[in-house]
This record gives sequence, structure tokens and C-alpha cells, in this order.
Amino acid sequence: MTVEIELVKSIPAHKDKVWTVAIHKKLPLLATVSTDKTCKIFDLNTMEQIAELDDTHKTSIRSVSWKPTGDEPSLACGSFDSTISVWGQDYDEWSLLAVIEGHENEVKGVSWSKDGNFLASCSRDKSIWIWEADDANEEFECISVLQEHSQDVKHVIWHPYEDLLASSSYDDTIRLWKEDDDDWTCAAQLNGHQGTVWSSDFEKSETSVRLVSGSDDCTVKVWKRVSSTDSDSFRGDATEVWELESTLPELHSRAVYSVSWSEQSGRIASIGSDGQLIIYEEQKSSNGDSKWLVVATRELAHGVYEANTVEWCKSFTDGGSENLITGGDDGNVNVWSIPLK
Repeated sequence: MTVEIELVKSIPAHKDKVWTVAIHKKLPLLATVSTDKTCKIFDLNTMEQIAELDDTHKTSIRSVSWKPTGDEPSLACGSFDSTISVWGQDYDEWSLLAVIEGHENEVKGVSWSKDGNFLASCSRDKSIWIWEADDANEEFECISVLQEHSQDVKHVIWHPYEDLLASSSYDDTIRLWKEDDDDWTCAAQLNGHQGTVWSSDFEKSETSVRLVSGSDDCTVKVWKRVSSTDSDSFRGDATEVWELESTLPELHSRAVYSVSWSEQSGRIASIGSDGQLIIYEEQKSSNGDSKWLVVATRELAHGVYEANTVEWCKSFTDGGSENLITGGDDGNVNVWSIPLK
């Protein structure tokens, strides 16, 4: 089975490379961040820019994450200037709510928890900080600093249904974190990549816990949690057993920078330094076995430029398809349409 990848629109969003794109979980809003020190917000119905958030960070904005809760949309941006800015919308106006300081070096990733109570950040300083937010997003208290990674931490992502955090690092590992007795502890360490792990994403499932990861070793891997101990019963030792379930077909020729797991179709998308956009689909047999197949590829997704980020998004204009949003070194944000099953 193959599917078509159709370019719907290429948006010249930024003057320099696009690092990360993020889609609001409920609203047709897209946020993009760039080396040009700005965060821009687009309406996914019209594909038009509706806001530009700037004049706050001194250098590149590397990451962005929408808060999944609240009456009005808000987001967090992590910057190479070691700070995090938090922005909120009120009556169509965007305002700076807070600037969070603490990291000693570049902030590489930010991510909100499922209930919006926690904001996680990671940095070149090898640490992950977990911040507790007040209801107005104006005060943030650091409740834990996690320092088990031995190198630069590239990415953090929360599970969509659990208070479970995944971090990806230059030390070639992924770590899973959860709360224990008012502190946060490493519940598992995933070894298997032979290079920097640039990003990961959880499957959007309430019945199983799986994670996809992309690495400098040119591979995309799927991991599965096979057992877990209630957090109230452990005191610092690893409490989850994870296994490598699958290494997806190896088509990337250079580093895989970004992976995304679709909530609608269950497909996985990857993109990276070679400019390839690849879509994988899981096929299950009658005996319960499964394998991942490549169902679509798009070479030179951003021309001759590297592609840095990919995110699945439901289509707000076509119920028979879903979208992929990508960003690259060309400063463009590309919107792709992929038919649903």
C-alpha cells in the first residue's frame, strides 16, 4: 500500500531556519520558531499569520509547546539564550506572561504535561527542569532538576495520558521519568541508538505505551513498555521495563531530526538532515504480529535544505485526509496532505 503526499502550501514563515513547529491540540493554531529569534502563529484554516512574538529572546528560539489546557491559548518558547518565555492570548492580543530563568546553557526543548500543571525544559547544560505553573502562567516554581544524562539533552515530550516524561540526549539514550513521593525519578533508560537521539514521540493510546525515536545513526526505532510499577511503591530504582519493539525500514541516509506519531491514523512520520519525509504504517497479522512498512516518501521536502521538524495535524478543511507540517533551513513551513486509510 502506498499513499500520496501532496504539498498544500509552502509558507515563507521566517528569515532563517525553522527549528520547531507545534500544533494546538484543540484549536486550528500553528506555532513556529526560528533562528531569527521570533515565534509566529498561523491560523490553520486560512494558513495566514495572525501573530508574531518577538523582542524577547536574544538569540535563536529552538523549541515551542502549546499548553493543552486553559480558556485562552498559551505557549512556551525555549531559547539558546538559556531562558524560556511564556505567552498568552487575551481578546486576540498576545502578551508576554513570564520569562523563566535557571538553565546555565541553551534551552533545547520545552513541553507541557497533559493537564498543563507542569512544564518540562531541557538544555545543553545536560539537565532537565520540571516547573510547576500557577493558573495564570505568570509564576513558575522549579520542583525538580534531573541530571542523569551525561551529555546535552536535545528534546523532552510528555505522554498524552500519563505523567510520564521522555528525554532524548546527545549521550545516545532516552530516559523515562515519573514522580515518586514528590520528586521525579528516572523510571527507565532506553539503550540501542548508536548516535545522538534528536527527538521522540509517544503513541496516542490509552491501552499501551509506546515511543518512537529518531537518531543521528539514521534510524527510527519503536519502543514498548512491557511492565510498570506503581510510583508509590518505589524509591529511586528503575520501575519500568521497556523493550525495543522494532527498527523501522532504514531509508534515511543522514541524521533523523524529528519524528511524530499520528493520533488519527497511527502512522509515524520522520524527517531529517537528508531532507527526506518518510511515512510508516503498521500492519498487523491475524496472529498478533506486526511490522512497519514505508507507505510514502518525499525527497527534498525543503529543496536542497535540511528539514528539522515534522508534526502530524488533523485537517481542518478536509475530513478525508490528515496533514503533516514540516519546517526547514530554508525558513519555510510546508503543509502536506495525506489521505486517511
